[in-house]
Amino acid sequence: MLRFLRRFLGPRGLDGDGFFTQSRRERWRHWANVGVLFLGVTAIISVVAEYGFYLKPEWEAYTQTAGVVVLYGFALLTLVKLLVAENRMEHIRSRGVEIGLLSIILLYLLLPRMVEGLLLSLNPLLTTDTLTRLYLVITQFFVMVAFTPTLLRYSKKLMLGNIQPSMLILLSFAFLIGVGTILLLLPRATVGNSPSLLDALFTATSAVCVTGLIVVDTATFFTPVGHSILMILMQIGGLGIMTLTTFFAFMMGGGTRLKEYSTMQSLLGEESLGKIKRTILQIALVTFTIEGIGAFALYEFSEGMNFASQKERVLFSLFHAVSGYCNAGFASTTENLADVALRFNSGVLTTIMVLVVIGGLGYPVLLNLGTLLRIRSGTFIQRRLSVHTKLVLSTTTFLLVAGSIGFFLLEQDNTLRGLSFGRQLMASLFHSVSARTAGFNTVDIGALTAPTLFFVMVLMWIGASPGSTGGGVKTTTIALALLNILAIASGRNTVEVFKRRVSDISIVKAFSTVLLSFSFIALAFFCLLLSERAPFEALLFEVVSAASTVGFSTGLTPQLSGTGKFIIILCMFVGRVGFLATIVALVRHRFEGRYDYTRENVFVT
Repeated sequence: MLRFLRRFLGPRGLDGDGFFTQSRRERWRHWANVGVLFLGVTAIISVVAEYGFYLKPEWEAYTQTAGVVVLYGFALLTLVKLLVAENRMEHIRSRGVEIGLLSIILLYLLLPRMVEGLLLSLNPLLTTDTLTRLYLVITQFFVMVAFTPTLLRYSKKLMLGNIQPSMLILLSFAFLIGVGTILLLLPRATVGNSPSLLDALFTATSAVCVTGLIVVDTATFFTPVGHSILMILMQIGGLGIMTLTTFFAFMMGGGTRLKEYSTMQSLLGEESLGKIKRTILQIALVTFTIEGIGAFALYEFSEGMNFASQKERVLFSLFHAVSGYCNAGFASTTENLADVALRFNSGVLTTIMVLVVIGGLGYPVLLNLGTLLRIRSGTFIQRRLSVHTKLVLSTTTFLLVAGSIGFFLLEQDNTLRGLSFGRQLMASLFHSVSARTAGFNTVDIGALTAPTLFFVMVLMWIGASPGSTGGGVKTTTIALALLNILAIASGRNTVEVFKRRVSDISIVKAFSTVLLSFSFIALAFFCLLLSERAPFEALLFEVVSAASTVGFSTGLTPQLSGTGKFIIILCMFVGRVGFLATIVALVRHRFEGRYDYTRENVFVT
């Protein structure tokens, strides 16, 4: 038996150079992939039909039949791909998830009751059929998402037009927003009537761009299916659709070409192309681990809340863990976290604050912190923190402390009046954390004084850090701009921080981002003034909140006209992609010539 397995799993299997020639392998592999794609589309249609529509009994029977076809078809095609693999052991190692699911299916075919009982004991909704369809839905969704930028990237016409990675990222977010809009229009996504197309587009954009601005009550308007759709949109939007696409391609054993690496490099800021694959895997694992721990903590701290069922409590925990880490600001309660059951729940608020801060630090910082101490040969090797990490940590700490003190001093006689000193400090710290792109609130934002609104707008405009789930102009941008001003004032031509010299291109990008953000916010604000009849400060607050993907609102969002909603949608989209990245995506790229003009100074003061 061992000899048979060793020979079957070897590089040439049982066939040697006989039946499975190279051409036949390729042909069988091609048709197996086509079959899996067909099953994936079938799984997507059946899942959308089953969970998105109220079906008649005969149509429910059709979806169940489709599930059976997907189950057995997937098992057969996976076996075919394993059979024609040149090195079956390597094939198993590179497609662990796929092979693991195949093992469950084969075991189910042999011992159906035992496997079904085991899966149902883990989750009442977890069956082999559901597991297979869910797997295919996820994989085929990302295959189709990955196919779109690939098609665009290799189009001759677009290649001649020098399409930029920023454009692919922009198109990816636009594609996801379109899909999210369609899903939110499904009958079973909402409690009553489906939202209007504009409201569905607004909500999908807010979820994908992890903003949190709402035009309908998330708690009462959407069903658990709708909440699940929003959670998935927040997760993909927070991580970045290109990041997740590439991660799942690796997890499922797919390959990625150099141009896909180039796009990921643009999104993540990774200097070495060779590190991109490892970086993506680390990002996904760190994200899902942190969110899992956060969901568990929220589940424990939510004990005593009035949940209709255990399933609702689990969904509450997962929803807010994803929303917190992705800095989305969506909450499944009508009053956000100002709800009576949550406002003074220190465990829930602390967990969400920690998730928001970690998600707002950025992946480069988290990965750098993760390698600070590494065990090698039984000893700890000290790894230095990069200048970027030090700058992010110091700027973030300063903003959190200054924001907490400022909010406390400005609101202690207003929205914080009547609270104990400890609760005042907790509320101040929470809104200092949340103001920089998270958007959760425990007090009525519309009741804040004018000085507090301005102070919060400054925090929102600064935002989180590069490579994070948050928005804004970013902490390092402001830090570099201020350091450059100090350098000029002191007569120096270079910017130095932590005994390192900052590159000139970083300074140029910092000032460009600041100028672009001011220009875009001013233009959007002017357009909103033309379309809406509302207080000056409320409109400005709305624009800054949307462009910085925060989600704070004085209560104006549901009252906006159709034109106003569209302006805010555009603000959220540009704010998520990035002001500078949007310009880079839209402006035709020009290669620098092999010449240089004579330099001459221009007076700027």
